[in-house]
Amino acid sequence: MPTFETEAIVLRHYPLSDSGRIVVFFTREHGKLRAAVDGIKNPKNNLAGTLEPFNHVRIDFRIREGRDLGHIGGAELINAFPGKVLDLRRIYACSYFAEIVNEIGQENQDNNLLFRLLLASMKAVTAAVPTAALIRYFEIWALRLNGFIPNFALCSICGKSVVDKGFFVWIESGEVRCRSCAGGVGFHVGVKSAAALEIMMKLPPEKFMIYSFDEDAAFELEKLAQRFLGFNLERQLKSWPLLREALQN
Repeated sequence: MPTFETEAIVLRHYPLSDSGRIVVFFTREHGKLRAAVDGIKNPKNNLAGTLEPFNHVRIDFRIREGRDLGHIGGAELINAFPGKVLDLRRIYACSYFAEIVNEIGQENQDNNLLFRLLLASMKAVTAAVPTAALIRYFEIWALRLNGFIPNFALCSICGKSVVDKGFFVWIESGEVRCRSCAGGVGFHVGVKSAAALEIMMKLPPEKFMIYSFDEDAAFELEKLAQRFLGFNLERQLKSWPLLREALQN
């Protein structure tokens, strides 16, 4: 039975039995993992508080060949997100990030960059109230790291830069086209939105989250991210309406 130690963030858990749960993790080296944990509902179980959703932990993980579910030999809490401040915006943001990663993360497939994005974004939410800029950052980068969105800087057809003039996106084919190549067809992304996307590619989440959006650009980027998520996941994420409403209040 292979055994390894790894950093992980708890994405979710669901019941397995009267006293057990299946816990879903996203790990630094092994992507998404699932483990059956018996007796976790017992308050005396040392793992009960450690394996709560959004916690950043270090786990001893074992899995038998041919099995879908692993076994947790031990777990150590590193960080509890979103921290001690009881704020619905923080909680909903962490829930949204975790749901996106749970949907797009692959089991037993290394995606260290996605793990780093999730961890950095959880830390940003803990340090300050989440903003629309941070949410857009996480959505776009999560999609980009999984190959669901194109390079927004260049036209997919002629290769010309589109940053200074805006562009059109063909969601179904994942292409960016300049005005000439698009012929006016596709989802339009204006100059201010294009500039925000360029800045997004250069900054960490905690710095981009204070970025001040033009109202039209904010609306465009929200629609862009949601359309890509909806197309690739084929459904709306459950946590999104709650987070959107919380951020507007």
